[in-house]
Amino acid sequence: MKLLFLGTGTSHGVPVIGCNCDVCKSSDPHDKRFRCSAYVTTASDKNILIDIGPDFRSQALAYNISRVDTLLLTHSHADHLHGIDDLRIFSCDLSESDLKNKKLKPESKRKYDAPPIPIYTNKNTIKDIEKRFDYFFRHCREGGGHAKVELINAKSQFETCGITVTPIPMLHGHLETVGWLLTENRKSIAYLTDCSFISDESIQIIKENCGILEHLVIDGLRIEDHSTHFSFMQALEAAEKIGAKHVWLTHITHSTSHRKVILYIDDVLETFPEKFKNLNNIAESVQPAYDGLVLEA
Repeated sequence: MKLLFLGTGTSHGVPVIGCNCDVCKSSDPHDKRFRCSAYVTTASDKNILIDIGPDFRSQALAYNISRVDTLLLTHSHADHLHGIDDLRIFSCDLSESDLKNKKLKPESKRKYDAPPIPIYTNKNTIKDIEKRFDYFFRHCREGGGHAKVELINAKSQFETCGITVTPIPMLHGHLETVGWLLTENRKSIAYLTDCSFISDESIQIIKENCGILEHLVIDGLRIEDHSTHFSFMQALEAAEKIGAKHVWLTHITHSTSHRKVILYIDDVLETFPEKFKNLNNIAESVQPAYDGLVLEA
């Protein structure tokens, strides 16, 4: 199983429009961050997309994405959802006018014949999708069609694309969000973004189902505290409890460069050796993630 980071930035992305700070003007490619998303390829050559924000079209072109078999959504905020219309490239319902067209190219016919793309998320996100993208669920009379999807309330562990997926309940301020534990051949990647609280019960779910937790991807917005996101310190504290061979911070804002995040993490782990005993003794690496990084498990 491989996980490709399509984006590791916060809701504005980095650089931020109109901002002239050092990070936004940085020439370091690690400081160019699309909105958060990840693309998983399984051993069965199936592909899972985690979140689909407004940068998805650019991400798909940048990383040559030509297939989406399953979509996992953490929550319904715009930076994680509002690229969903682009799913029609992969599976599309025809309009009545296009149904009469007998000259469809083979590549076009394939996406119209494709089954609906399953979308796994929680009930709150399903309600928001049905409201904001209501046209997905109406028969199309004119135009280029719409994405063909199946919304599934992920209340418990399930199988998709040849792997086991376990939903991890979290809080993003007061909003209930879903983290995802992806397991294949007893090795796992935990993807926990957009969270300010992970309960002991949720951590136990990870521990009981992960086998070997190769990678923990966790929300780490900035140095300062935030009401709806983990700070770097809070992300490290959660990682200390969870335990993983490799820890990666994501959803990073433009207040700190990639290089300075690395220095901050190293300083914290050195300054508080007892507080972060697991990270110092067990984790082989604790780093900020970056766009284009590939993890293997």
